[in-house]
Amino acid sequence: MSTATSSHTSNSTLEEVKQQFITWRKNKTGRERIPEPLWQAAAEVFNSGDHSLHKISKTLRLNHSDFKKYVYQQSHGSIQPEKVLPPAFIELEPPTSASECVIEMEATSGAKMRVCLRGKTDSSLFEICQSFWRQQQ
Repeated sequence: MSTATSSHTSNSTLEEVKQQFITWRKNKTGRERIPEPLWQAAAEVFNSGDHSLHKISKTLRLNHSDFKKYVYQQSHGSIQPEKVLPPAFIELEPPTSASECVIEMEATSGAKMRVCLRGKTDSSLFEICQSFWRQQQ
């Protein structure tokens, strides 16, 4: 029962902030910037952990990127998030099904060779290709 209550409370908070935005939008003149207290209220809803950036920005009709930058700036004290370095090593899973590969070669003399491979490749493939090229020279 407490989960339903906390969910209802967080929805009310988002709804309250939504009403604040609606009121501001009705009363603003021209292209005013969103006031800092409204940005802070939206960030507080996000920091409660009950709603995603996407849901809040959609509900409050905020630019998602601007809201994301604002939240990051508030929590880290800088405007741009640091770039994340790619992992040094990525482990790949072996394919679950047999792979297929087609190699086609054509010499200037017009000779052609086509090799179709299914499943595990044989190490002698390199030698076969070399033999083809040697005969064409």
